[in-house]
Amino acid sequence: MAEIQTIERAGSQPTVATLYCFPHAGGAAGEYARWAAHTPGLRIAAVQPPGRAHKLGERAFGSIPELVAAIVGQVRFTPPFALFGHSLGALVAYEVARNLDRAPVRLFISSCPPPPLPPQPRPLHLLTDAGLHAEIERRWGPLPAAVAADERLLHAALACYRADLRALETYRHTPAAPLRCPITVLTGDREPRSPMEGWRAHTAREVELRSRPGDHFHIREDPAGLGRLLSATVRADVNRTEQRASR
Repeated sequence: MAEIQTIERAGSQPTVATLYCFPHAGGAAGEYARWAAHTPGLRIAAVQPPGRAHKLGERAFGSIPELVAAIVGQVRFTPPFALFGHSLGALVAYEVARNLDRAPVRLFISSCPPPPLPPQPRPLHLLTDAGLHAEIERRWGPLPAAVAADERLLHAALACYRADLRALETYRHTPAAPLRCPITVLTGDREPRSPMEGWRAHTAREVELRSRPGDHFHIREDPAGLGRLLSATVRADVNRTEQRASR
């Protein structure tokens, strides 16, 4: 079985909960590990599937059920905890929440429409390497210069993107009981609008919709402000849970 890694970082304040973070297509855990400086009271546990960062040449998972099964089987979710995912990572976080025995105190969905997802008329994962490279840069910006200039690194990076996009584009939602945790949905105010209200159908608790400055990658803008939002929300959830347990 391919190894799932976690990169854990804690801030200077005492930890009240752990925030498990899942990367976007082609993304790596290091992006989230840097949040620890901005999330007082939270331990950041950035979940890294194979096929990226220092293990770029490994086979990446090509289906969400396969990836979720590996995460649930290998990652120890220490309570109290919350889940955060961006784009593809948000869909993975949602499926992880559905497959855990214990509910997170909150699920953060960033820039991901609710399932079931509409079919893609032109799946990106079926493009040639040249076509996929061009489409990635058109939609999400250029790859790092060092990757684009090295044929071996570029091939490995495109293989990771292709596997992630295959997982996203072949995903089929299976209806089940709604989640038992609240959901916060985050979107950039400059990214294309999606029907985010549909996330209300996927939980028995409340859903909060929050717009932040930025485009699809709004998570890279104002990390301090995002960190304060995540910390304050999770700390309030933990306090409410503790108060209910003490009654």
